[in-house]
Amino acid sequence: MTEQLVGDGTAASWTSTVAGHLRWIEELLDSLGLPAERSGELRARLGAVQARAADPQLRVAVFGEASSGKSTLLNAFLRRRLLPSSALVTTRTTTTLEYLGGAEGLKVRIADDTVLEWPSVPFARWAGMRPGPDTMERALERVLTTELAEDVRALSVHAPVPLLGSGVTVLDTPGFSVTEPGHRELAEAAARQADLALVVVPAVAAMSLTLVDFLTGPLRDHHDRCAFVLTKIDLLDDEERAEAVEVVERRLRDLGYVDPLLLPCAPGKALGEVTGGCRERDGSGHLAAFLQVERRIGRLAADSRQSAVAATVLGLLSRLLSAVEETAEARRATLGRDERELAALTLPDLTAFLDSWCVRTLDRSGAEMSAATIGMSATSRTKLYGKVDDAVAGEKINDLAAAAEEVSRLVRRHLRQHAERVVQKAEHRAGELLTAAAEELARDFTAQYSALAELAGEARTAPRAASVAWPRPPTPDMAGIDQALTAIGARLTSGDNWRTGGGAMAGALAGSLVAPGIGTFIGGALGALIGRRGADATREQFLRQARPVITAAHEEIAALAAACLPRVKEGLAASVVALRRQYDDEWRDEIARLTEAHDRRRAELAAGIAHAEKTATTARRRRDEVAALRRETVPEPEES
Repeated sequence: MTEQLVGDGTAASWTSTVAGHLRWIEELLDSLGLPAERSGELRARLGAVQARAADPQLRVAVFGEASSGKSTLLNAFLRRRLLPSSALVTTRTTTTLEYLGGAEGLKVRIADDTVLEWPSVPFARWAGMRPGPDTMERALERVLTTELAEDVRALSVHAPVPLLGSGVTVLDTPGFSVTEPGHRELAEAAARQADLALVVVPAVAAMSLTLVDFLTGPLRDHHDRCAFVLTKIDLLDDEERAEAVEVVERRLRDLGYVDPLLLPCAPGKALGEVTGGCRERDGSGHLAAFLQVERRIGRLAADSRQSAVAATVLGLLSRLLSAVEETAEARRATLGRDERELAALTLPDLTAFLDSWCVRTLDRSGAEMSAATIGMSATSRTKLYGKVDDAVAGEKINDLAAAAEEVSRLVRRHLRQHAERVVQKAEHRAGELLTAAAEELARDFTAQYSALAELAGEARTAPRAASVAWPRPPTPDMAGIDQALTAIGARLTSGDNWRTGGGAMAGALAGSLVAPGIGTFIGGALGALIGRRGADATREQFLRQARPVITAAHEEIAALAAACLPRVKEGLAASVVALRRQYDDEWRDEIARLTEAHDRRRAELAAGIAHAEKTATTARRRRDEVAALRRETVPEPEES
C-alpha cells in the first residue's frame, strides 16, 4: 500500500484499513483450498484493488451513448480534433488519456501482449503506415476505425495539454448503447475503476431509457461523484435550453441524484472557435461557456480527489469481499456435499458388505435353481409315453416278450437320462447364478471403492474384478436311481404279466361263451388264437397295464433326481463362500487403510466446512465495515 494518497487523517484512516483487509484476503486465499482457476481469478482481483489503491492518479471516466458528443467533448478538452468521432470508432477497449509534461504519443497493447509505441517503425509496420513524419490524429484513426481495432487490447494516449488539472487520467469509454459485442461490458468495467464520472447527455435526446438503465446500474455508486455535461445545446433555442435543463435535472432527482451537477455547453462549437480562430471578442461565445464548464469539472476533481479515490478503492474492495464471501459459501456447499457422500458409503464395513452379498446370492439361487427344473417332469413323461407307443407299434406286439424287453430298456434309459438332465440343468443354472452374482459383486465393490478413494482424497485405480471359478460338482450318487431302474425293468418284463392278460383272458371269455361244455382248456386255446389275431387289443391291454408302472417309475426317478439338487446347492454355496473369502483376503488391509483415510478425510472436510463458514461470516462483516467506512470517508452531497 502506498502513502501517496494520504493527505490528511481521514485518508490515513481508510488507507490503513484497506491495507488490513487486503492482507487478510491475501493470506486467506492460501488456506481455502480453492481450484486453481478460482484462486487465480480472486488473486487477479486482489492485485487490481492493490494497484488501484496505490495509483495517485485521479481517474475521470467519460460515459455516453453513441453519437452523444462524447468524443467531441474530449477533443474540446484537448483543444484539437484528435479523437475520431464515435460513429467511426470500432475498438473494443477503453482509451486512456494522460498528460505527460507536454509530450505526445501512443501506446497500443495488441492481442499477443506486444506493446507498440507511436511514433516508431514497429508501430508503422503494424498499422500499415509509411515510416517517417506523421500525425497522431492519423495514427489514432488507423488504430480506432480500421480492422486493426480488432487486435487492440489497450490504448493509451499521451496528451500534450493537461486535462482537467494535474494528476488526472481521463478514460474514454465505448458507447454503452451500441450493439457491438463487449462495448457495454467495457463501460461497466471503467465505471468500477472511475473516481469521477462525466456523463454526456445530448440535449436533443436527453434521458433515454438506455441512459437511465446505465445510471441506475453500473453508475449507481457514483451519485456522490458524478457530473452531467448537457451537450449540443447549440441545436436548441433559449427557451428550449431552459426547458431541457429543467427536464434533465428533475429526471435526475427522480433517480436519486439529490443535487445533480448539470453543465450545459456546446463542445463542438467551442472546438470550432479554438481550431478556427473565430472567438467572440466579448467572451460570450460557446468557448467561454465551455471553459467555465471545464473549470467547474476541474474544481470538482481537485476538491473531491481524496473522497473520490476512497470511494473507488472501497467500492472495489467491497466487491472483492463479496466475491470472497460467495466463494467461501460455494466452497462450504461443495465440501458439505462431499462430506454427505462420504458418510453415505458402506464399503468401510467390508465384512457386512460381503455378508450381505452372500445372503442375497444364496437366497436368489435357492429359488431360481428349483424353478429351473419345474416343468421338466411333465415334458419328459409325455416323451416317454411316445417312445413306449413306438416300441409296441404295428406287428411288434406279436412278440410280446421282445416288446416288453424293448419297453423296459427304453424306459430305463429315458429315466436315467432324465435324472441326469435334471442335475445338469441345476448345475448349469448354478454356474450362471454364480457368474452373475460375481459380476454384481465386482461392480458394486469397484463403484464403492472408487468413490471412497476419490472422496478420501486419493487417486487410485479401481480394483479388477476377481476371477470366478465354478468347478462342476462331482457327479451325484445315482446308485439309488440305478437300483430303482433295475426293479422297474423287472416289473416291465415279467412274463406272468403279459401271458395271463390281454388276448388270453379275452379268448378264455370268448371260448366259454361259444362252447360252454368244452371247458377252459379249449377256451384258453381259442383265446390264444383270438389274441394272436387281435394285435390292437393286445397292444391296448399291454399299454393299459404298463403305463401305471411307467408313471410310478417316472415319479420315483424324478424324486430321486431332486434329491441330488442339495449337492449342487452345496457346491454353489461353497463357491460363493470361496469368492467372499478371496475378496476378504485380498482387500481387508487395503480397505482398513482406506477407511482410516476416509475418517481423516471426513475430519478434514468438517474442518474445511467450519473454515469456509467462518470465512464467509468474516468477509460479510468486513464488507459491512468497508461500507460504513465509505459512508464516513465520502461526504454526502449537500442540499442545494
